Amino acid sequence: MRLRRASVISALSMLAWAATASAECAWVAWLSAVHRTGLGNITPIGASDSKAACEQRIESMKGSLEATKNELNIVAFYTTCLPDTVDPRGPKAGTK
Repeated sequence: MRLRRASVISALSMLAWAATASAECAWVAWLSAVHRTGLGNITPIGASDSKAACEQRIESMKGSLEATKNELNIVAFYTTCLPDTVDPRGPKAGTK
């Protein structure tokens, strides 16, 4: 339950960052998957020129994502579009 709450809070934070972004940048579609083992990962799944195109990319992929949930041992997945300047995985090792 704590993992699910943390995932929801994380997703909402990412959406808040996206709301303040400029429309002139590229947008990246991100997939956050929660596995049966309790481990989660965040993966970029494509880039688009606009937020609308990014959201359309996610919508077109949702059916195939849903179909492969059991094969990949995924309990839940969350998707979002963020500006290319935002990386929800956090800073890379060695950066401050």
